[in-house]
Amino acid sequence: MVLISLIAISLIYYFLRARAQKRIVQEAKVKARLTMASYLQNPNVGTASEDEPKNSKSSKTDQLREFWVPGLIGEIVWKLIASVIMVRFASNLYTPNNLITYVLAAIPLSIAGFLWIGPFLDYTVGKMARSFYGFGEKVEPHAKYDQAESKWKMGHPHEAIKLIEEQLEDFPEDYKGQLLKAEIQKESLRDFASAEATLLEVASQKNHGAGKIAGVLNQLADWYLKAGDQESAKRILIGLCKSNPNSQIEFNCSQRIARLDFSLDSNDTRDASELVSLCLKQLDQHPLDIVTREQLARIYFERYGKTELAWKEMTNLLSNPFQKPKDISRWLNLMADWHIRKGNPGGATQCLEQIMSRYPDLPYCERANERLMRMKS
Repeated sequence: MVLISLIAISLIYYFLRARAQKRIVQEAKVKARLTMASYLQNPNVGTASEDEPKNSKSSKTDQLREFWVPGLIGEIVWKLIASVIMVRFASNLYTPNNLITYVLAAIPLSIAGFLWIGPFLDYTVGKMARSFYGFGEKVEPHAKYDQAESKWKMGHPHEAIKLIEEQLEDFPEDYKGQLLKAEIQKESLRDFASAEATLLEVASQKNHGAGKIAGVLNQLADWYLKAGDQESAKRILIGLCKSNPNSQIEFNCSQRIARLDFSLDSNDTRDASELVSLCLKQLDQHPLDIVTREQLARIYFERYGKTELAWKEMTNLLSNPFQKPKDISRWLNLMADWHIRKGNPGGATQCLEQIMSRYPDLPYCERANERLMRMKS
């Protein structure tokens, strides 16, 4: 009777864990969509998602395995067969009014019981034991820079770098350690050349992935700009574009390069034809420059009277797959304004509905829906 109760409890446990697995998978899909949307909104260069897929996948796999959900129905079947064998064996051992056979029969019955209750006990009692004693879980070794950071904050940068280099001997090419070292070299030691060399060394280590390498080189470009060396910064950014064609990295770096070469005040009072000429010249050199292309569209619509050309430029902006959701939402709202000014509420509605269909899980969807309701009321 006890064994039957254990089997019933275990089957209920498996059922609940199976439901948990399904929920985890669904939440993972939603999180993936939100992560991608957040990633596209990040103004920094970002293909960091390329660097972490294995870790993310491993983490999710470990999370699912933690629940002991049977991957195949066969796991339950073999446990049932083993339980029947154990119960049969125990019944053969047991003799009424004989204490020794009672003890012997209890052994196979206990084994059968643990086959079913084991996963549940491991998840509850075992988890608690591991939290107290720290055993049973594999911990991957990793570099530790707490002491180095403490030394740095206490005003001992040389000692901090020494501690970092000791860690790097055990964990060569560790990303965090090398960046920390470069930061100390630049900020505390005022040794720009050494800090530059450290970042360039990190950028040469291909195991970091495109996103992290791009982040390092963008940091170096920032340092060049802060030092007044615009040409070196531009050289770094152009190199990133060439080494990462048709990517988010190329797109983001192109925006930075474009701003180094050209900037147009939105309130510029010069003649519209002159502004159009300047914008077209800039876009000929920097076709991915979204700021200039948006300004050109505005000039076409608001000052030049060329509505068709304005729509063409906006369509060009919307067609780029690397645009940020906040920019696309803003452009579609702008186009909705233009439709209303032209007496075309149907076109405005289509623009707002497009925002809602593109980003159903982002705040832009709710705002577009609210505006649409106001238009209809």
